[in-house]
Amino acid sequence: MKVRTRRVAVLAFAFLLAACSTQAVAPRPSVAPEIRASPTATPRPTNAANDVIYLRSVGSGGVTNILAIDARTGATLRTLPDGSPSFDRSTLYATEQINGATQTVVRRIDLASQRELASFTLDGTYHAIWTDSGHAALSRDGRRLALSIYPYKLDGDWVTGFKVIDAGTGATEALLDLKGQSTYGFVAMSPDGRSLYLNQLGEGATAIRVFDVPSSTLLPATAIAGAVKQSGFRAANVFSPDGRWMFSLDAGSETTNCTSTDGPACKPNATAPYVLALDLVSRRMLTAPLPIEQRSSDFEKYLLWSVAVAPDGATVYAINPAIGVIDEIDARQLTLRRAVKIASVRSDPGALAALGQLFFPVAEAKRYITSGAVFSPDGTRIYAAAYNGITVVDAATLGSRIWQKDNREFDALALTADGERLYAVSNANGVISIISTHDGTPLGELKIPAFGQTIVRIDSAR
Repeated sequence: MKVRTRRVAVLAFAFLLAACSTQAVAPRPSVAPEIRASPTATPRPTNAANDVIYLRSVGSGGVTNILAIDARTGATLRTLPDGSPSFDRSTLYATEQINGATQTVVRRIDLASQRELASFTLDGTYHAIWTDSGHAALSRDGRRLALSIYPYKLDGDWVTGFKVIDAGTGATEALLDLKGQSTYGFVAMSPDGRSLYLNQLGEGATAIRVFDVPSSTLLPATAIAGAVKQSGFRAANVFSPDGRWMFSLDAGSETTNCTSTDGPACKPNATAPYVLALDLVSRRMLTAPLPIEQRSSDFEKYLLWSVAVAPDGATVYAINPAIGVIDEIDARQLTLRRAVKIASVRSDPGALAALGQLFFPVAEAKRYITSGAVFSPDGTRIYAAAYNGITVVDAATLGSRIWQKDNREFDALALTADGERLYAVSNANGVISIISTHDGTPLGELKIPAFGQTIVRIDSAR
């Protein structure tokens, strides 16, 4: 992903300020030192929150760590290696290459204390897997862990490899080595770890394939009943509470086979957006078409779809505050119940900025929403990343409003367990905003050193 020049400048300025703030300033000789009432006074809190935030941070060159950040002061308390967290986010499976990158050590680490609980060594060079939406390749039951090599080219073909191991012993359960014109990326794992779902990228299309772990076989594309190929941008995947179903949204396509000379005989081939549901256990896919009017030719809006699943798993919501729509889908039947207009606000960059873009066009980085919609713990509200700020939707009425007191472009959202505070990652500004869910009031912010992909865990103060 290319980074906006202004974003680099902002981060560089932030680092400069941070460096300057650590320098102690001595009083001038002609000025008497200030007498303080308490020589041991503690620093004032910077933020109205006492949580610890675990952020997956992707730095320069792809170097990735999980940072434990004090939400009150913004200080990094611990830096953990990248890895695959357990479903309850209590432990982390981290990888490290040893012996000249001929072997890989897998360590199971307690996230809260950073204490190593167990380890084992594998032959070969493997790394932990994360999806763009912040999901790791560890089965819901914690029994199977999938690792991958970094794809590389050999004799004009791409080489991709996966290894599925027993998460307790490190014993190899399945190997997948692929060579060809396509590359393969991890999508999801079934709750029992028997099926590994992969995106096949290349050869003119993107399709989901399934790797059967017990037989160590990549099954044909027809193994997923009802599977459809990707037609447009797909929003980040979300999962049902039991982990069986994976939901996403395909934003459709504006393409057409019409020309100016076809006249009324032309039949456009544009596709409508749709929600897709993949049953990870029975290997079948269902789709729910959305109104074709919800297509968008505005690329900025096109990218801002998010999907949320109600806490009881019965309802799925597709939401795009930039377009100003929310769709309610029955998760059991995968049918559209309601399509409702919601509040939509887009900031005007102003005439000067528009003029600057006209004469000095810059290829700017586009946002990628990794976790753009979350439910309140009681299931009554949906918080979603808007073009700027946060859209709040009443799940019963689908009435909405926009919080713009913190008017940033947010890419990933997470709530505390009690639903009192919303943490919103803005990579455009290099911060995590802390927002009160009572009324949208900003409670402070945390500076982040690099791209913040996802918030892995939040430990709230007791």
